[in-house]
Amino acid sequence: MKYKIVRLLDGDGTWNEFENDWRAQCETHQENFDDYASGAFSVVRDLVVAEEENAGVFAFNVDGRHTSFCQLNRAALPGYDSPVLRARHLTHCPDLDFGDHPIEAYIECLASAFGGILAASDHRPGFLSKHINLHLRSPTDRQFFKMLGKGLNEEDEFESVQTRGSWLYVTKA
Repeated sequence: MKYKIVRLLDGDGTWNEFENDWRAQCETHQENFDDYASGAFSVVRDLVVAEEENAGVFAFNVDGRHTSFCQLNRAALPGYDSPVLRARHLTHCPDLDFGDHPIEAYIECLASAFGGILAASDHRPGFLSKHINLHLRSPTDRQFFKMLGKGLNEEDEFESVQTRGSWLYVTKA
């Protein structure tokens, strides 16, 4: 499987490609795209239009399909020695929401999003960060990342991986 992270912008066609994909997914399930995830879309629309240096909307693709998106922003936060990359409004695709898929498909979606967020923190100017905070959307997300954190805490690449409340806190070594 091929994984990819894409910054969504209005001016370069990436937003239109994303929207067309999710519209088609909604139609497959007889759902209205304009009603789908309207809360998350209302928050990220301005970031799709304005290309800010430290804030943006990113989609995660698996085999060419947009499986999820989130807002990323990097900011100085109290209690940290360097800027923190925050991932918020993680939203999964209509096909995953409305389709009848095994739990492995949801896990794959979470893993690809997490991998994309890590990649952004390592390689995308304006988003480079040692610290990552990911807002978790469900108890299943929390359980998945708590288990993932146990394995990642044993890796030399990570200083700390913890879940507290509805957040995953990652500090890279």
